[in-house]
Amino acid sequence: MSNIDVYIVVEGQTEQTFVRDVLAPYMAVKGIYLHAMRIGDPGHKGGDVRFQRAQKDINRLLQQRSDTYISTMFDYFRIDSNWPGKGDIHTKMKSGGALSSIDKAEILEAATLTEMMALVPELGISTRFIPYIEMHEFEALLFSDAAILAEKINVPINQIKSILAGYESPEYINNNPLNAPSKRLEKLMIGYKKVVMGKVISDAIGIPKIRQECLHFDGWLQRIEKLTEQCT
Repeated sequence: MSNIDVYIVVEGQTEQTFVRDVLAPYMAVKGIYLHAMRIGDPGHKGGDVRFQRAQKDINRLLQQRSDTYISTMFDYFRIDSNWPGKGDIHTKMKSGGALSSIDKAEILEAATLTEMMALVPELGISTRFIPYIEMHEFEALLFSDAAILAEKINVPINQIKSILAGYESPEYINNNPLNAPSKRLEKLMIGYKKVVMGKVISDAIGIPKIRQECLHFDGWLQRIEKLTEQCT
């Protein structure tokens, strides 16, 4: 089996650290080597996730080598209103259509792939680009194991379970920006540090457990793992 290099364009330092220090070692055992880079210019702190900026990074990475693959890891609520698929979601919801968080993410991912294929058809987008939009943000994954999360942030496990009780999956945790997973963690733990704690907690939980509890995240990794079939 040939080794596979996948470059992942991420929103900020928290996601970059997670991919580099937790997810990459897990995937490397499978012969898949992940490389995380933040969207935009060097030194960018994240948060400004515009399609134009992402497209520039994706194009550049695809052009550098013909044997690499590209993916993304962006928060649904951070991407701009002009992102491919955002208009479709707005139209469906305005007309009374019911869309789950995962429905929205999948609409955006499909529209992003379609748009990139139209913009640069010569770069083999259909087989080399795997867009992933996380719902609602990275910190949702940290709720995949209530006991470990409670231990790491030093709170009673019932406080974590009470949050999870309202959702069918950690990936669904969010009611509004004030109740985003990261905001909930900041309320539970004074001085919560996103980058450091994101790595510590996700590493303690382990990717297999996160995959078990977060099916959209698991689906993303399955798509990446299938790249090995293209390279045999």
